[in-house]
Amino acid sequence: MRKLLLTLVICACTSLIQAQVITSPNGNFTLKFELTEKGTPSYQLSYKQKPVIRPSTLGIETVDVPSFTEGFAITKTEKTSFDENWNPVLGEQKTIRNNYNELVVTLTQKAQKDRFIYLRFRLFNDGLGFRYEFPKQENLKSFIIKEENTQFNLT
Repeated sequence: MRKLLLTLVICACTSLIQAQVITSPNGNFTLKFELTEKGTPSYQLSYKQKPVIRPSTLGIETVDVPSFTEGFAITKTEKTSFDENWNPVLGEQKTIRNNYNELVVTLTQKAQKDRFIYLRFRLFNDGLGFRYEFPKQENLKSFIIKEENTQFNLT
């Protein structure tokens, strides 16, 4: 019985590490991030609980080093919120509000000597922004991008 309970707890913790969810500040948008069975980054977006972007994969193919497409494990996640107003020099609006919830996922490729990247998602009240970040590291000096495989599987 104890072995079964321990196995269930380990499986539940693994599921929590794999799937990450954030919402926009007003709660209308929901982003879910997870890895596929092959370790490929995948995300989906819904608006008021209705799908907008169905599960879509992320990845970058490279020419001179192994690609950033699969074999990833989530090694760290960080959620933050940001809210400020700023005044542009020109434009129709006097004040612009910059308000979002952010999820930063650290992905590591063990097969590539623990090479890692960051995926940074920002969920605003009116949409989603995300980017790939390649921090300086011992096992990644430079590379040439062959193709960006970012999918937008719209409903």
